[in-house]
Amino acid sequence: MIYEIDGLLRVDAGGVIVVEGTGKVSQIRLEEWLRTPIGSVYGLPSWGNPLAKFKHEPIGSEKSYLVEVAIENELIKKLRMDLPSVRLLQVRCESVSEDTLAITFVTPDGEFTTPMPMQKESNGRTS
Repeated sequence: MIYEIDGLLRVDAGGVIVVEGTGKVSQIRLEEWLRTPIGSVYGLPSWGNPLAKFKHEPIGSEKSYLVEVAIENELIKKLRMDLPSVRLLQVRCESVSEDTLAITFVTPDGEFTTPMPMQKESNGRTS
C-alpha cells in the first residue's frame, strides 16, 4: 500500500491528512505539482509546473483553444519528467474565465479537475 501526506498539510479530526492507495496518492502528487511553479523547490530547481510561461497568453478569448492545447502539451511533457509514476491517459485545459483554467487529469484510477488561476499574485508568482 502506498501512503502520502497531503501536500498542503490539510488537517481533519485525526491530524494531518494521509491518503492511501495508488489513485489517491497520484491525485495528491498532481495537486502538489500543480501548486509548485518551476524553480521553487530547493535542490530540485527544474521540478514543478511550467504554467508561469503562459501567464500573459490570451485565455478566455476566441483563440484561447490554441493556448489551451499548448498548455496541455507542456503539462504532459513536464509531468513525464517530474512524476513518472503517475500514469496519465488524458490532460484537458478549458478556460473558465479570462484568468482561470480548469485543468483535468484522467488517470486509470479516475479523473481529477482543478481550477488554476493564471493571474499574477501580489508576491509576484503566478498561481
